[in-house]
Amino acid sequence: MEQQLAKQNKESSGTAMVVIAALLFACKGTLIKYIYSLGAGVADVMILRLLFSMPAYLWVALRHWPAKHNRPKISQWIGVMLCGICGYYIASYFDMLGLQTISAGLERIILYTFPAFVVIFSAWLFKKSLSPLLYFYIAVSYVGLFMVFYADIRVQPASSTAAIIQGSLYVLISAIAFAGYVIGSEHFMRSMSSAIFTAVAMLAAGIVMSLHYALFNSPAHLLQLSSAVYGWCLLTAIAFTVMPAFMMSAGIRKIGSAKAGGIGMVGPLATLVIAASVLGETITLLQIAGFIVVVFAIQRVHKI
Repeated sequence: MEQQLAKQNKESSGTAMVVIAALLFACKGTLIKYIYSLGAGVADVMILRLLFSMPAYLWVALRHWPAKHNRPKISQWIGVMLCGICGYYIASYFDMLGLQTISAGLERIILYTFPAFVVIFSAWLFKKSLSPLLYFYIAVSYVGLFMVFYADIRVQPASSTAAIIQGSLYVLISAIAFAGYVIGSEHFMRSMSSAIFTAVAMLAAGIVMSLHYALFNSPAHLLQLSSAVYGWCLLTAIAFTVMPAFMMSAGIRKIGSAKAGGIGMVGPLATLVIAASVLGETITLLQIAGFIVVVFAIQRVHKI
């Protein structure tokens, strides 16, 4: 009885963490599009967000650093760092590239398809067969995605169709990269705490992004940005990056990546509402219908 109660409490707390993390992540795309309007570029937002958040991750890493007898192997540390680079450098970079030309609502819907990639990649890695019904629902999810995409073209006259297609493909790459991060995170958190995993993963992403910025941008350019850009990037780093990253990792550790992906459905809906309220993005019936189709299909994928 006590074990069952403990399991229920664990699942309840894990679910709550994933829901809150999804809602915080939902705000991120809208805020980043607003920061773009203040004159910042993709690389500027990424480097400032990571630089502002890295002290928090460094503090957590030092605080939770495992004892020598319980320390993961070097190969595991490398795996954690690769997960961070995949999920918070590659995925974040392509996500922000896409946000330049597509709406925050479409961006979040595309990202929400990452659980389908989690299922497919997990099956390939662990050599599990996939049923035709699974492929059917994945196809249905992309029918819904196309509905939202078509609606985005109609309500964004400032962006060309080619630009929206390119932006959508960037975000799709982001979804695929994030799926790899989710699979890796569940694997490596079996041998370490979610706190140390997240801290090391994010520090690795921050170091790689710093190298990226130094190679392709002028560091002096950061000093020319407005104080508003710094303030909003600081808020993005703490409230919409650090907090949800730790909460999502802790939630995945408690309930698993499959359940976490399903519960994360609150994110796309929240993004549609937030983007409409803050950025004035139009919500059409076609978008709502496409959203329902995507959510329904992804939920079915989880249950097969």
